[in-house]
Amino acid sequence: KRDEVYMSHPVLGMITCCPTNIGTGMRGSVHIIIPKLIAKIGFEGIDKVARSMNCQARGSTGEHSEVIDRVDISNWRRLGHPEYNLVEDMIKCVNVISQMEDLSTVK
Repeated sequence: KRDEVYMSHPVLGMITCCPTNIGTGMRGSVHIIIPKLIAKIGFEGIDKVARSMNCQARGSTGEHSEVIDRVDISNWRRLGHPEYNLVEDMIKCVNVISQMEDLSTVK
């Protein structure tokens, strides 16, 4: 449409990415196989744990995909943080979720 407004800068040009990826633009992810934890607390429970640790859970093959036996854990924060903090968030979260899987029993 001709009346749509796009963000642009006279030197840098058009902004062509999701605004949450401006800055470091760093999104790292780990696919982790956790069938017992999925059965026990479900995807929503896993995502709640991840978000409490500045991460997010996605489906087995990425965003908006079905959850089968694994989830994609990635850093949730993108702006205003150095890359090493974003990687640390993800590593800590994956370690906690992995430990929860190891301690899980499906009933």
